[in-house]
Amino acid sequence: MIPISELDLIKIGEIVKAHGFKGETVIKLSTDFDNLKKTEHLFLEIEGLFVPFFFSYKPKTFKKSSLIVKFNNLDSDIEVKELINCSVFTTVENIFPEEVDIFETLEGYNVYNNEMFIGKAGEYLNIPSNPILTVISDTNPEILIPINDQFVLEIDKKNKKIIFNLPEGLIDVNL
Repeated sequence: MIPISELDLIKIGEIVKAHGFKGETVIKLSTDFDNLKKTEHLFLEIEGLFVPFFFSYKPKTFKKSSLIVKFNNLDSDIEVKELINCSVFTTVENIFPEEVDIFETLEGYNVYNNEMFIGKAGEYLNIPSNPILTVISDTNPEILIPINDQFVLEIDKKNKKIIFNLPEGLIDVNL
């Protein structure tokens, strides 16, 4: 078995209380439930270790931002009370990426149209149905690039580089 490290996990909430008397827990989420993929287990941080807990059945939404979860081998509220305030984690792969968040963090990246450098990423404008990335270049004060799946070829976080395949003339419109 490969040990799980904190780098592979993302905190999604904490256990806040028992729900009933048969071992159900209430997990207060710190992330939007819609961003979670289906999984069979979560990790609880217990005394600095990440311990996997498997579900007895599918978690249920509870109130606005909580889940009711029944873990295997937890059969009473007394057992659950020992876990109150434990942080709850899932693997990074179990979180759906949020496209908006990705572009909001790319300011200063080098921006290319295929192999041609066009400038540095500036502000991300999250306009509903038409998000735009501003690009600052030496020759143009500001280039506006619409963000959509057809134009974005690659986001290279290691080399801080965004590569687009833009339609001919799009950069010239901004001149």
